[in-house]
Amino acid sequence: MRREYGPDVTGKTSSVTSTIYNVLCYAAVKLRDAKRLLHESEKLAKSFRISEKLLWHTKIRAFAATEQWDYLRHLAESKTKPPISFKYFAMAVIKKDRDVSEILHYIRKVTDADERYDLFCEAKLWKYALDEAKKLEDTRRVIHIRSVCNVEDVQILCDGYIENT
Repeated sequence: MRREYGPDVTGKTSSVTSTIYNVLCYAAVKLRDAKRLLHESEKLAKSFRISEKLLWHTKIRAFAATEQWDYLRHLAESKTKPPISFKYFAMAVIKKDRDVSEILHYIRKVTDADERYDLFCEAKLWKYALDEAKKLEDTRRVIHIRSVCNVEDVQILCDGYIENT
């Protein structure tokens, strides 16, 4: 790979996952070769028997680090049932402070209500977090939102819910 793409394509470590990560990151720099590099990463993973879960985690980290958002979305949509939770996709876009619509796209795919609540809180999407807490019928979580949220409208909604329980 170094002969074909140059010395920057792989890092200095010998870890297979680090090499795959570096190849995926390099795809952001060499846009013309991106599809081929993505294919190379798949071949590496297959030849070294990297688990699908580990490969997906590595891809999410690499795509988020290099802001390859189209590839991240393509990965999320590539299987009906991905090998890992959509929580990791959501955390990647939250950490990179992406647009609310993109954050919501991934959070809404998370099946576990507790995880959805945590992700809404992490993204500081208080109205959505409150809605999730109400669905869970969890007054403790509503109180938590009330204590950390600075949005007056959401605080009023929290107070109303607490009074009615």
